[in-house]
Amino acid sequence: MSTPIDHDLPTGDGLFPIRHVCAETGINPVTLRAWERRYGLIRPLRTPKGHRLYSAEDIARIHRILALLDEGVAVSQVGRVLDHDAKTAGGNGRDRESPLVHEEPMDTSRPQASGVMPHVLDPIAETLLETTLELSTVQLERVYARLVMRHGWAGVHERAFLEAYETLREGARHEPRDEARLAVFTAWAATSLFDQLRSALLLCEGPTCPCIVPGGGHRRLSGLLLLLASARQGLRVLPLQDIISPAAMQTLTDQYNAPAIVIHTPSRSLQSSELERLQRLLRAEGVPVFLAGEGARGLADLNGPRSLMILPPAPLEAADRLSRQLLGVRDG
Repeated sequence: MSTPIDHDLPTGDGLFPIRHVCAETGINPVTLRAWERRYGLIRPLRTPKGHRLYSAEDIARIHRILALLDEGVAVSQVGRVLDHDAKTAGGNGRDRESPLVHEEPMDTSRPQASGVMPHVLDPIAETLLETTLELSTVQLERVYARLVMRHGWAGVHERAFLEAYETLREGARHEPRDEARLAVFTAWAATSLFDQLRSALLLCEGPTCPCIVPGGGHRRLSGLLLLLASARQGLRVLPLQDIISPAAMQTLTDQYNAPAIVIHTPSRSLQSSELERLQRLLRAEGVPVFLAGEGARGLADLNGPRSLMILPPAPLEAADRLSRQLLGVRDG
């Protein structure tokens, strides 16, 4: 009788496939494999076909690793801590295991001291919001790095990143302390997204696509996230903060042989001067235009020679759609 592969093995046998472990612990499969290959933190069994199988002890060890990362221990030092745990706690360190952050449901019966979070938030967003209480961009970067390591880049940015931003923006309308938190979050987030974008663009081999993201400060975050998510999928974006003239845009698209341009409008209420410049650009002849952001639908009704396409409102979903259109990226 052959040994069953991972998706046929019943959990009652005491061994679990990787999908079960990721669902139980919340860890990203790519991260879990990196812990095994790069750091030797987990050593799962293997079926004859190479599928990983994890024991209950492996799962407990993963929970311990996640707790250590949440405490600020560098992943390169986690193995040393685990070895110390084994020596001081009878071999498994369970009596010293730190609880995972945000395991308990948030109490929504009363508002937080800051006056924000009126509803149950995504746990990742809640962690980012709590970190902003320190008004420290350094601490935000540390916590953000641990969240990305634990949940994966998409896991952090698909919902939680902008949810934390929107919650701070709402609170900033009523509380000076929240206004300060929003300012710090925006300063950190803009720098972080730009740094990641520069790194991602070095690996892009796709066509260059001019992308206009008007506005300043916190209004640009969702647009920057769209650009970064697109670059991570191989689309070489050219970020433009200013709305340029049709002639200047034609020069750019000719120079780069651009297949399209992207315009991200952060709100439905643009300044009259911005709206006029956008209307002139959209009514001129040229390559197709992808419209993104809250103000996209208001621009899509303009009549002109360009083909106008509306992207989904969520930045990561919009980047997926853009990549499929311009790079031929297929689902899965």
